[in-house]
Amino acid sequence: MPEGLVAVNDVRAWHAADVWALAAGQNAQERTDLLRWNGRRWTTVAGPAGELLQAIDVDRTGGLWATGIGGDATTVSVRRHGQWTNALTLPQPSGLNAIAAGSASDVWVGGYGESQTGPTPLWHFDGTDWTRTPWGSEWAHWILQIEYVAPNDVWFYALEQHPLFPPPTLHHWNGSGFTVHKLPSPSASAGEVHPMSTVGFLGSIAADGRGGVWVSSPFDPAHLLHFDGASWTGVTPPVGVTAYSMTRVPHTTTVWAGTQVGTVWRHS
Repeated sequence: MPEGLVAVNDVRAWHAADVWALAAGQNAQERTDLLRWNGRRWTTVAGPAGELLQAIDVDRTGGLWATGIGGDATTVSVRRHGQWTNALTLPQPSGLNAIAAGSASDVWVGGYGESQTGPTPLWHFDGTDWTRTPWGSEWAHWILQIEYVAPNDVWFYALEQHPLFPPPTLHHWNGSGFTVHKLPSPSASAGEVHPMSTVGFLGSIAADGRGGVWVSSPFDPAHLLHFDGASWTGVTPPVGVTAYSMTRVPHTTTVWAGTQVGTVWRHS
């Protein structure tokens, strides 16, 4: 990768010769580059002018969607045919750190609430208009990740902005409403101590291709959690380390996971 970049914050692929990544230097506020892989090498690509990008996704037509912060505003932009177009501007700098573009007319973005009791920042684009989607809870939620499967099958991994810092929760959108699924309690035996969290890691999810979802949670680092839509099971990972990021190969049940010690796992 280009010299000076030390961390990859997001990566999305449309096909083997068209991959996008957000990579940061020692200080992400000072340098975050948008990179493109053409099958042979990485090149730096200009993002929307004056914006610090936070998250990216590629829709099914190859359009690149990006959330960012520009001045005192939060933005969503889309890149097609080499040109950026602003799609949404919100008058607050808190940011939208999660995005999922199922198609050019089915895009979800979410992020961190402005206050603990304010509305959860979750927006949906139908191809014409953006609509703020109600999130029925007393406390605002920080939406950490959005996993899009179909218009009536979208998963949200979220952390309640409660002063007691409860565990993250899993939310499912069925096309008309949400269901909430609490993560199971850690399955360590009595007296056994596990670290609650790897520094800075809050979890990752990936759809399983069968209607369920895989979860890597800092509240149970000894297991990978699987939810089949009705019940939870805990699976012991190949190595006793945390899966930082997971993704499913489209149209399959194969899931890849990358860890903090440089190993990569595959489940199929």
